[in-house]
Amino acid sequence: MERPVRKIYDDQLKTLEGMHAKLGFATAAMIENSFQALKTIDHTAAQTVIDSDHEINSLEKDIERYVMRIIARQQPIGTDLRMILSVFASSSDLERVADHATSIAKGVKRVDSLAPFDPIMEDVFAIGEIAKNMIGQAIDAFSQHNVERAKEIAAMDDEVDAAFKELVDQTLAIMQSNPEAIPSGSAINAILHDIERIADYATNLCERVIYTEDADIVNLND
Repeated sequence: MERPVRKIYDDQLKTLEGMHAKLGFATAAMIENSFQALKTIDHTAAQTVIDSDHEINSLEKDIERYVMRIIARQQPIGTDLRMILSVFASSSDLERVADHATSIAKGVKRVDSLAPFDPIMEDVFAIGEIAKNMIGQAIDAFSQHNVERAKEIAAMDDEVDAAFKELVDQTLAIMQSNPEAIPSGSAINAILHDIERIADYATNLCERVIYTEDADIVNLND
């Protein structure tokens, strides 16, 4: 007995959401692993993160193909169409987040010593943790169709932005007083920029939750 067309369609939407969640949590794991490598200056672990980026690229392409398949066969409208378009757009953003995790790992390989930056590293790791959590929580909010939670997560970006600016200034000050720390400091500065962008992409994902549920295009980065 053939399954009803609507049941097949609903199953396809659930599959797509599952693929999206898998991509999101795999990306969050890359961020976590890149920071673990930084904490111990583990170049081997950093290379493992770099090597895993192709898996994220593959997942993103799988979602792209699946989205095209659903649109072509089901011609979705309304909330379903908005969800599908949001998955498509945010999957591209998550792939870019993975690129930033890769960039962090590459930065680890340029760091000789964190010792000169001991006064600020706890704060660096703290905003990295916030950015990572924003990605994971935004994925949860997307899966749960939770608009209010999405807004709360996006508000966390302000904390990251403020800390980012202060930490960049502190990094530059350490480099100016200790020229031998410039190579490592330059890498840490780049890592801070990666963290700031990761939080921005998490905010973008929160905007997609609102668009999907309320058909409202908002900018939560303001």
